Amino acid sequence: MLEGHGIGHVYGRTPVLDNVTMHAGDSEIVGLIGPNGSGKTTLLRTLYGSLTPTRGTVTLDGQPLSGFKRPELARLLAVVVQESSGEMPLTVADTVMLGRTPHLGTFQRRGADDLDIAADALERVGAVHLAARPFSALSGGERQRVLIARALAQRAEYLLMDEPTNHLDIHFQHEVLHLVKELGVTTIIVLHDLNLAARYCDRLVLLHEGRMRAEGTPADVLVPSVLEPVYHIAIEPTTADDGERQLLFRPATDAPLRRQLA
Repeated sequence: MLEGHGIGHVYGRTPVLDNVTMHAGDSEIVGLIGPNGSGKTTLLRTLYGSLTPTRGTVTLDGQPLSGFKRPELARLLAVVVQESSGEMPLTVADTVMLGRTPHLGTFQRRGADDLDIAADALERVGAVHLAARPFSALSGGERQRVLIARALAQRAEYLLMDEPTNHLDIHFQHEVLHLVKELGVTTIIVLHDLNLAARYCDRLVLLHEGRMRAEGTPADVLVPSVLEPVYHIAIEPTTADDGERQLLFRPATDAPLRRQLA
C-alpha cells in the first residue's frame, strides 16, 4: 500500500498542499482530480519521492519512502510524467529498454527476457511500428505512448501517472486507460477528464486549493453537490448505454446558479 499521511508542501511562501491524507491499496486505481493549480501533480511527486513534503510522510508497504534506496525504489515504483526531454539521442526501442535498468546489475547486459518485455510493452501501447524511430522525432501523443511503454517494461508493483492521456486522441485515451486497468497493479493517476476518471478509476481524491475536498468511489465523488462548488460549472450526471456513469457539463449562465457556485 502506498500512503500519504498529513502531506503539506510549500513553494517559497506559497502553500500548495495542506494536510492531505490518502492511500492506494493493492491493485487499486486511484484518480487524483481537481482544477488546475489544485495540487495534483505536487501530491503525485511527493508520493514517488521527487519532492520531499514540507510536512507529513509517505510510506510504501508501511515503510517510510525516505528509507528506500533509489535503485530499490525504482524496482517498486514506475512513473510516467508529462515533462520529458524531446532531445534524448535515443531510439524508441532504447527509450523503452530504460525501463529494464532497475532490474540489471551495474555491469549486467540486457538479455533476451528484457528485450521480450520491452517489445511486449511497445505492442501493448500500439507503438511497435515506432521502435526504430528517434524519440525526439515523435509527436506529443507518440512520446506519451512510448513513456507509458517504458513504465510497463519496468514491471513495477506501483504505477504513478501524471495525465497519461494528455496529447492522445480519444481512441488511445481509452486504450491506455483500459490497459492500465488490466495490469492489476496499484496505480495513482492524475486526470483532468472526469468522465475518464468515472470509467476507469476505483476511487477518486478531489483536490482544491491544496486541500482534499472529497474522497471515495466515483459514485460518491462525481456528484453535483461535490463538484459544482469546486469547478464552478453546472454538472448533470447521466448513465451511458453500457451502464457507466458519465457527466454532462453546461456553463453556469443564470444568476442564481452563479451565486450558488461562487
